[in-house]
Amino acid sequence: MSPRARTALMWILAVGIVVFSWLFRFNDPGGSFAGLTDDHFFYLVRGWQILFGDLPVKDFVDHGAPLFYYVGAAVQAVLGRGTVSELVFCTTVLSIGAAMTFWLATKASGSIWAGLAGCFLHIWLGPRFYNYPKILVYAAAIPLLWWFADRPSARLRAWIAVVTVIGFLFRHDHGAFIGLATTVLMLSQTRLRWRERLRHVLIYGLLVALLVAPYLAFIEYNGGLVSYFRQASAWAERDRDRAPVVWPGLFENPDGVSDAAKAGSLVGVLRDNTTAWMYYLEILLPFFALFVLAVSRDGFRPEWPHARAKLAMVAVLTAALDVGFLRSPLEARLADPSVPLVILVAWLAVALPRMWRGDASLQPVLRPGRWAVRGVAAAVGAAIALLLMLVVSGDFYSRLEKAAMTERFGQAFERVGSVSEQLRLDWDLQSWASRKDRPDLITLAMYVNACTVPTDRILVQPYMPQVLALARRAFAGGHADLRPGFFETEDAQRLTLARLQRQSVPVILLETDESLRNFYKSFPIVTAYIDERYELAATHLFDGRFGVSLYVRRDRSPTRVWQPLGWPCYGTGSDVAHSGVMIPPTVATEATKMLAARSNGSQSAP
Repeated sequence: MSPRARTALMWILAVGIVVFSWLFRFNDPGGSFAGLTDDHFFYLVRGWQILFGDLPVKDFVDHGAPLFYYVGAAVQAVLGRGTVSELVFCTTVLSIGAAMTFWLATKASGSIWAGLAGCFLHIWLGPRFYNYPKILVYAAAIPLLWWFADRPSARLRAWIAVVTVIGFLFRHDHGAFIGLATTVLMLSQTRLRWRERLRHVLIYGLLVALLVAPYLAFIEYNGGLVSYFRQASAWAERDRDRAPVVWPGLFENPDGVSDAAKAGSLVGVLRDNTTAWMYYLEILLPFFALFVLAVSRDGFRPEWPHARAKLAMVAVLTAALDVGFLRSPLEARLADPSVPLVILVAWLAVALPRMWRGDASLQPVLRPGRWAVRGVAAAVGAAIALLLMLVVSGDFYSRLEKAAMTERFGQAFERVGSVSEQLRLDWDLQSWASRKDRPDLITLAMYVNACTVPTDRILVQPYMPQVLALARRAFAGGHADLRPGFFETEDAQRLTLARLQRQSVPVILLETDESLRNFYKSFPIVTAYIDERYELAATHLFDGRFGVSLYVRRDRSPTRVWQPLGWPCYGTGSDVAHSGVMIPPTVATEATKMLAARSNGSQSAP
């Protein structure tokens, strides 16, 4: 095939990948709250806070992902309010990322078929919608680094610095990982003298520092860099402790054993433990790739210039991403390092067969023991290939079926319309008023929407970001959730208090029982303010696991009772259907007296 025809075929396949991936992901979003998961709302609710006039760092806590917040706000402003626009955007970016991954895998392997197989694995792993930066950033950085390996230049070095800073702004550790990969590649340029290699690294580091300086200056002006990075580090450490890596058993499926496994089928046992096998495979793969590179003279890709340096960089990056991204729950994280992982899989699919075809590509010192080297590589490679085929084939058909891609042509496109309509319906809180399948947290979102005004802020202690997002309300105090273990220092509490004092916060949602007692122990300054200005009005257990205590301002009189919960309202809200019963002024006064009597009859603190 001529180079021109090959390029044309790759473009056609890339477009097909975008379409296939888009339909596959959008038609089966899987989120339980208008198509999104609660973890997706963790980022979105902070981005949507910008729509209320707040800025990260200055007005609310930035967990190290400012660009994600601004992109989330821009999507709502450009494509329309709701979760449909967010899903369309994320699906499109992930699908483009899949096509870029196909291109990179094909480039690394030299085989279009190996690139397609790798891309198939990438799509099957299914990166979560909100993890699109983990795909896009590395799909953009890796080709720039490869081009730099071929033609080191000031222009390419500058573009790598730009992508590094963009990654840093999407999430700070992306910048660190790209910086590591860049340093590895620049230092491995054996055709350059060490002085030239170090010069490239130094200039690259200075460019990154220069580009990120305005953001750092903004942080310094709004609280200080030391405080920001100390709090960000403490939050990241506590978050890792909250969801540590749990080394899974390879033959111990915690979710139940299938009939095939009960019958003694090894395939059934393997598929029952897909997450565990994929986890260990992802850890093994970069080190196996480094072994194959070490025994080769040219990465078994003699026609690809500087193949060893390029692929070694990808392997190191994969290992770093495994360390940074793979933690509990593993099934949600396995796709996070998939861009470099897929590149290695596609390359190994071509490199391992070539290892058997001759000795020219092996390191001369290894040729006497070439059969042992080939045997080890073949055994490991065959095990990897068999494992991938078994685990991917296990549920792929059922996932295609969910996306309406197994029957007649055109059904998948029709499903796009029905999914979009359902998501718009779920986003409309009014539609939930008479629905029997309403989750309890939707009921809480309906209450917040109906019983506060759009300019009000809500202080929420527990982790339930979907509530404020679906209620179209901003969070108070600079925190979308305020959990013990995070932001407990005196300075952080006083900053939270200062923000609360200048905001309209008619209601506060805290937890119950032991969780509430821990909250009081962790935030004495904040809770002292709550005890002074607020009183306990009601408690309720949502979805069987979210115990919520409703605190209301002492100096505000309720205007009605919201019947589904029997909770007091403090604003006209957005007129959600059947949202409440209006209370005449005299009844409202009696309701206020009742709340006061309840407060006087019990202590404010738990």
